[in-house]
Amino acid sequence: MTGTQQFDSALYGVGVRIREVLKKLPDTIKRKTEEIRLRAGLPVSLTVSSRPLFVLENGTVADFITRDLLTANTLDLEESFRLLCRESVYAHTAEIQNGFIMMSGGHRAGICGTVTQGGLMRDISSVNIRIAREVFGCASELIKEFDGGGMLIAGPPGSGKTTVLRDFVRQLSNGLCGRYYRVVVIDSRGELSGSYAGSCNNDLGRNTDVLLIPDKALGTQMAIRTMFPDVVVFDEIGTAAELKSVSDSLNAGVAVVTTAHIGKIEDITRRSVTNGLLRSGAISKIALLSGTLGSAPQILSTEDFLYDLDV
Repeated sequence: MTGTQQFDSALYGVGVRIREVLKKLPDTIKRKTEEIRLRAGLPVSLTVSSRPLFVLENGTVADFITRDLLTANTLDLEESFRLLCRESVYAHTAEIQNGFIMMSGGHRAGICGTVTQGGLMRDISSVNIRIAREVFGCASELIKEFDGGGMLIAGPPGSGKTTVLRDFVRQLSNGLCGRYYRVVVIDSRGELSGSYAGSCNNDLGRNTDVLLIPDKALGTQMAIRTMFPDVVVFDEIGTAAELKSVSDSLNAGVAVVTTAHIGKIEDITRRSVTNGLLRSGAISKIALLSGTLGSAPQILSTEDFLYDLDV
């Protein structure tokens, strides 16, 4: 899909009144939009190139608060929630309990509202639809650096980590780094694979298996035991259990490629999980993304990185 088509494909999760205005947006804006944000009683906004733009009622945008802004109301939010759930909230209970809803096409909707004791969501106050992107070739610099060992792709929110990871898997699986690797993707939210209703919508290469499972640590163990991969990939390492699964993969001779949110380089060692990841020996390279998709990543050797820290 083109960027415009990807944007339009996510609009099924937006209430009709607002959807009709968003359809009128210029293609130049649609192609660059990363998020569609709806907030009850507040202007509809887009995240474009990591900065907010506000939607006007005539289908144009402004980068400042002005008159004639398109404002979402409670009914718009409730309608969007129903559409995102395809009129079946029960079918998405497990996702909603984690604050998001998987969408067809690999998009993802974050939701805010009142969480009940049973973990359900009511009185929806915010919806954030994150547009999935396939950017072929955006991981080419990382592929050149891949040596068969583990890699951590790190950067601030919105820096394109998931997009880069997706293309990294595709190139690795298709033999674009000198050999064909058997890759298993542990996809906890369907975002990497674009999976929805059992169908994988994103191109992850010819030698990739996808395991959809909320528990990434358990998924990694299952993949190693049953699929015999060369590389296991998952997005956003964040727990001690996931760190242990990475260490177990090292002992099994399986490389792990994952991502982490960091604001600046020092955050890698300040966060206990990423610090432990580097010191585990399972990661040989760190790719630091600047925050602008398409800009060259900074590649660091884990050994050099840890040497500098110890000094």
